[in-house]
Amino acid sequence: MSVPTLALLIGIPVNNSRLSDLRAYMDQRFSRIDQQFADSREMWRSELRRVEEVLDARLKHLEER
Repeated sequence: MSVPTLALLIGIPVNNSRLSDLRAYMDQRFSRIDQQFADSREMWRSELRRVEEVLDARLKHLEER
């Protein structure tokens, strides 16, 4: 067996494991970013709901006058 063939047989599994580690790291980062977007979206919804309630109360007050 020649040296390049031996290096190739050793290098393939090493590169495969490093790519798997990179993929796991990227998946973790993207899931964290997705969670941050979901949290922000929920915060905006609750704020908009509060603004809507305030506006409804003011309109109701004006209509009663």
